[in-house]
Amino acid sequence: MEVITFDLDDTLWPTREVVNEANDAFREFCARRLGDDFPSSTEIAEGMKGVREEREREARERGRRSEPLSYAGTRIAGALKAAKAKGINEHDAAAVIARGYHLAWIPTRNAEAGRLAFVGAREALAELRATYPRAVIGSITNGFGSAAGAGLGEFFDFEISAEALIDEHMVHGEMARKPHAYPFQLALGIACGEHGYSGDSDTWVHVGDDILNDCYCAKQLDLRTVHVKDPGVKPYVSAGGAPDAEVSMRDTVEANASTYVDGVISHVRELPALLATWYA
Repeated sequence: MEVITFDLDDTLWPTREVVNEANDAFREFCARRLGDDFPSSTEIAEGMKGVREEREREARERGRRSEPLSYAGTRIAGALKAAKAKGINEHDAAAVIARGYHLAWIPTRNAEAGRLAFVGAREALAELRATYPRAVIGSITNGFGSAAGAGLGEFFDFEISAEALIDEHMVHGEMARKPHAYPFQLALGIACGEHGYSGDSDTWVHVGDDILNDCYCAKQLDLRTVHVKDPGVKPYVSAGGAPDAEVSMRDTVEANASTYVDGVISHVRELPALLATWYA
């Protein structure tokens, strides 16, 4: 039995364009209810950065490490901070912003991910399903992206989102996110416990665009890795900032990429051909 797991953002669709559309929909939702003075998407991003910096400063003053918020929490807090700076009533803003995130931002993110999915992504997933009918296929992502939400759910057996782990299961933010191995450990438990996976790491392939969060992280469980290296995709950087582990480890890991990468493709549509050589 094969196991194939995917990162989602910048692997199956372009994060920057998807998130920008979600940001605009979120801002429009809030502005319709709180007035045209509601902060722009750029101002909300500045608010998110401010929230992160304030938390880090307060933690340093207490001699502690800053506890990371979920990206959702950072976005909501940043929007509220920016709205208050505009003189919008805090209580009105808090209620609208929370609803706007769930009723506008997330649905738009999912819809745009489906609309903007990379050319050939759906066909590649369908080919994998046909070629490996017993395979377990899943997603492991740091964000709130969803293959099912993007209309690709028919190809996936499970989805793991760090955002969901933080918000729904109260898993510590640093632990829930790649490059921490916990999301992969959770995936291993699902594959073995729910799908009968044997635990043979040679038959598990993880596919993603990020050498640290995908390839290095998967190698902690000795999995095979595929780096999707599309020269036309500029990596998205959240205004909420990256986890401390990611910041501290990235340069070293990327300098030793060959240690963690087993195969390189330009687009996910090239994956079936690569796997055919591995599983021949």
